[in-house]
Order: sequence, then structure tokens, then C-alpha cells
Amino acid sequence: MRKLIFISIVCAFAAAPALAQFTNGTVTDGGRINYTQSPYGYGRGGEFTVSSDGGPGLLLGNDAYADTTSGLGGHAESFQTFCVETNEYIYSGNRIYVSETFVDGSAGSHAWQGGAGTNGGDDLDIRTAYLYTQFATGNLTGYNYDNSGSGLTRAQTAGALQRVIWAIEGESGTNFALDFMSTPLNSAQQALATSWLNEANASGWTDIRSVRVLQAVIVDSSGNPIGYGQDLLYLVPVPAAVLLGMLGLGVAGWKLRKYA
Repeated sequence: MRKLIFISIVCAFAAAPALAQFTNGTVTDGGRINYTQSPYGYGRGGEFTVSSDGGPGLLLGNDAYADTTSGLGGHAESFQTFCVETNEYIYSGNRIYVSETFVDGSAGSHAWQGGAGTNGGDDLDIRTAYLYTQFATGNLTGYNYDNSGSGLTRAQTAGALQRVIWAIEGESGTNFALDFMSTPLNSAQQALATSWLNEANASGWTDIRSVRVLQAVIVDSSGNPIGYGQDLLYLVPVPAAVLLGMLGLGVAGWKLRKYA
């Protein structure tokens, strides 16, 4: 594994273990992808850009994402994401698989291997799903999407969100003054992280909705699986049929109100 020629980006504290079962539960093939951390990475985490590797290609759409969280880095099909775990690396050329079940097999999503004490699988937390949905749709309060102003930069807000995700997912504690990213959070970042954790706790969400974990697999030059990659977050687009149904209900409601 140490002779891999893939360009790697650190998003963890230790290398991926060489185990036999590379994905877990019901998964959907998401294709083979590239990652870029710059320019909104922060320490060992922060924002990552997922795009097609140009070969088998990215099989996931970014229609659920806002303009501020998709199509960046010169890749029209790309989307922005965050790490779920702390004990794995990101490699360009990984294959990714959309996790469609919780660890117990029920409908949901979970990370696989690489977690802090959760190598048997780690269900995606509802609070993480809430925060990532707000981020991906461009609606996370306090996030510096346009990278402007005299306050925190976009990379710094990305670092704060990454730290909250790791805290919620049990990868680190909720003391945001402690360093889990090689670059500590400053006091403004700590305050923002605390506010997001409180917001997620009070969100009232009862399920993970359209957020899924991408279980990543390291492959060799022939495409054969050889190790675990860093698992990431993904916002699934609303299926066209469902969207049309919602629009239809909206039109029907409007007609009922009009002719009532």
C-alpha cells in the first residue's frame, strides 16, 4: 500500500488498514473520483471537492447542491463535502459507494471502518445530516460562502464545521478548544462551532432525510480494491418523479384554494 502512486490528501491521523471487506451493507456504486482540498481545506479536514476522474467517472449528480457548493474548481459536475472519520486518508482515484442502510440493515446510511472505535460501522447521525443539508443548500447560518468580509474566511468556517461533524459522529469531543485538525480553531471558530452544535441539537429532525455516507475504497491501477478510503457526505438529489409529484400537489392545492 505504501507504493501507491495516487496523489493523497490527508484527512485523517493514520493510514487505512488492509482488510478484506471494503464496503458494508447495501451500497450503490458512485463511480471513480478525484478529490481536491484546496482552497477551502482546514488542517486535516474542511471542505473537499469531489469530481469525476475522467475514466469510469463520477456517477452521482449534484442537483441538490447550491451554486456555492457545486461546480467548483473547474469541474461542472463536482460537489463539496466533508470527512466523516478521522482514521483514514483520501486518495484521488478512489471508488465510492453510496451507503443505503444503517448498520442493522434498516434504511439509512453508515460509515464503514476508519472511525474512532467504530470499525464495525457507524450510523450517520441525524444532526450531521441536518448541518450538511444546510451547508450543501447554501443555508448554513454563519458560513462564509462568498469568502468575503473581515470575519472568518470560508476555509475557517469549513474548519469549524468539520470539527462539529467529527464531534457529533463521536470522532472527537465537543471541547472545540482542543486540536483535532493539526490547525487549532480560534475563539471565533469555537463560538461558531458551538452555535452549530446547538442548532443541530434543536433542529427537530427525526431522520437523515437525503444525506448519505459515501463509503470509499482505495483501488490499484487496475481498479482492484486494496484498502479503505475516507468516508464522505453526500446530498442525494430529489428524484424527478418525486419532485413532479410535489409540484403537482402544489398546483392541485392552488386550484382548490382558487375555486373554493
